[in-house]
Amino acid sequence: MRVAVDVTTLRGQISGVGYYTARIVEHLAAFAGSDVSELLLLSNGPIQRKLPPGCRVAPGLRFPIRSVWMQFFLPLTLRRLNPDITHFTNYLGPAVGARRYVVSVHDMSLTLTPQHHTFRKRALTASLVPRIARQSRLVLVPSEATRGDVVSGLGLPPSKVSVIPYAAAEMFAPVDTPPSDPRLKDPYFVFVGTIEPRKNLIRLLDAFAGFAREVPRVRLVLAGQRGWKCEEIYARAAAPDVSSRVMFLNYVPEADLPALYSHALACVYPSSFEGFGFPVLEAMACGTPVLTSSTTSLGELGRDAAWLVDPEDTDAIRKGLAALATNETLRHDLRERGLARAQSYSWAETGRRTLEAYRTALDC
Repeated sequence: MRVAVDVTTLRGQISGVGYYTARIVEHLAAFAGSDVSELLLLSNGPIQRKLPPGCRVAPGLRFPIRSVWMQFFLPLTLRRLNPDITHFTNYLGPAVGARRYVVSVHDMSLTLTPQHHTFRKRALTASLVPRIARQSRLVLVPSEATRGDVVSGLGLPPSKVSVIPYAAAEMFAPVDTPPSDPRLKDPYFVFVGTIEPRKNLIRLLDAFAGFAREVPRVRLVLAGQRGWKCEEIYARAAAPDVSSRVMFLNYVPEADLPALYSHALACVYPSSFEGFGFPVLEAMACGTPVLTSSTTSLGELGRDAAWLVDPEDTDAIRKGLAALATNETLRHDLRERGLARAQSYSWAETGRRTLEAYRTALDC
């Protein structure tokens, strides 16, 4: 089987979808020479990340704007390469000119919570995402919650939507060596993700303000790159009731995350909307207790292995922070449950099931 994979998310600093793409490529490359006769990587420009053996970047026309390249240049490349199956890993593919493909839809936030996205992003994708999904052989999603959203939101038959959960990379494991940043000496909660409204950080900061009045010393560490409409979040963090206890680390390389998670009191991730929730599983794999939302995919992922809260209930978040900071027995219990939960997911299984999805798509 000749497989082509869209790897445009591997350009520059990568986050959730980029990590997903990197792991998929890595594990598909393991099948090179047997189930996968050729693994072709599609990109609109150079990829700085080291690629595994068993794959190659397909030659073709390049263009710096991904949406333009995908709609006007990529179809020419696909026509020339003629792969058996193409995997568009980030919602979008060419509206015309692509044959025999599957598409990954990581969540339906553009449709269900459009207020969390820029007008430009909504305008570019509002009509394309449904069209690409309907034209695909299969739609791949990471959770049952997202499957339900895709089926209802796009009007697709359930048989066309395949749930293939993600996992935490092998590097995510308990680390004894503390983070190198000297500011991380006091006990801390950690949030990892883009600093943007969808992550519900204003409500987290409000909850932390109430917590900070009751519990001394514990800090809140926010690790992630600046996102859309982040100014209000930074302004709230600068308010007198929390400013001395809140720290921003900006983008943290993946290799540094295990230590950051491992030495935290807990990972706090009360996001308003997620299709999966990588930080939740990464923290669990590092033996770190997790506080997360009971809604969308996060409740499905956390289940009985995390402290679940209503993301719209500031006081519930505050009480969760207080419980995790003061109850060592609770932290130990969630640590053990989280480690077991994380071990039930693996990228090897994700890769195997993705390859099965390709075969199913070819039979459609």
